[in-house]
Amino acid sequence: MIKKITQITCALAFIFFAASCQNTQQKMQGYVNTYNNSAALFSDNIITSTKAKAFLEKKEIEIRIDTNIDQNETNKALYSQLFPGILAQMLTKESASKELIEEGVVFDVYFLANDYTELAQLKVDQKELAKLLKGSSDLTDKEKAQASNNNVSSQMQEMLILMNRNMPIKNTDGSKILKIEISEKDELVYKIELPKEFAASLKGEASKTLIKEELLRTANLKNIFGSVQKFGVTKIVYNYIDESGQLVNNIVIDEKDLK
Repeated sequence: MIKKITQITCALAFIFFAASCQNTQQKMQGYVNTYNNSAALFSDNIITSTKAKAFLEKKEIEIRIDTNIDQNETNKALYSQLFPGILAQMLTKESASKELIEEGVVFDVYFLANDYTELAQLKVDQKELAKLLKGSSDLTDKEKAQASNNNVSSQMQEMLILMNRNMPIKNTDGSKILKIEISEKDELVYKIELPKEFAASLKGEASKTLIKEELLRTANLKNIFGSVQKFGVTKIVYNYIDESGQLVNNIVIDEKDLK
């Protein structure tokens, strides 16, 4: 028994020693190989594929994330605001990428629309990472409690908390996404503030019908619903408020609407 334990200990010591002896370029190639071997796990109703490539001499890792999101001004404005904060959390929670950045490796990440044009792009080096992480941290105890408060996946809840740290997000029409959260009924709820010139004209049942029809014409809504449904979400709710916080209109989208 002692002989076996000694053998195991020596083997583990050798493995860890070998790993610690890798230079930066070897770590870069290992990171890229691991990322690409796991790429299929990242695909869902939104992300169609992703690939990493190492430029060893430049000490740069390029990551491309292909999606089925339409290229338009609204989506570009939304994702260019959300992407940096979420990416910073991803890179720092994963020790291998954080270690590489600390060793001088630059991550160049592209978030692409369905026509392969750029929705958002971020180049992260040590300086940029420090800037992105300013004011960003792991979930607080209160946020962890919030993330486990209902039937929806805690993974989904945590992602929403990180997204909400980057709110409000201003759309090209002047409206603002103030918050995205999960209700007690397991609904995904968007809280959207309307500019003064739109608020009055979007009140009432007639406007509700028009807004809902416009939302249902959004090409990616079905894919988005499919993505969140697997986490336990039953409906998507849009609460439109005016600048004083008063409810202007309320739209509910469920699975039947998308058939």
